[in-house]
Amino acid sequence: MTVSAKADLKIVDADHQQAEAALIEAVKQTSPMVQRLSAHRDRIDLAVKELESERFELISRRDSLRRQAEAVEQGFSMHIDDIEATIKLYEGGFNTVALQN
Repeated sequence: MTVSAKADLKIVDADHQQAEAALIEAVKQTSPMVQRLSAHRDRIDLAVKELESERFELISRRDSLRRQAEAVEQGFSMHIDDIEATIKLYEGGFNTVALQN
C-alpha cells in the first residue's frame, strides 16, 4: 500500500519572477569580480611557475659552478703537490751533493 503525498506548493508568479530577477542581477554584479579574481589567480600562478623555473636554473648553475670550483681546487692541489715533491727532490739532491764534497 503506497500513499502518495501531494505537495501543496503555491508559487506566486510575481514573487518567483522577482526572485529570479534578483538572482540574475546578483550574478551580473559578481561575474566581473569572479573574472578578475580568476585573472589574478592565473597571473599569480604564472609568476610562481616563473619563479620556480628561475630557482631551478639558479640551483643548476650553482651546482655547476660548485663542481667547477672543486675541479679547479683539485687541479691546484695537484700542482702544489707536484711542486712540493720537486722541491723535496731538489733539496734531497742538494743535500747529497753537499755531503759528498
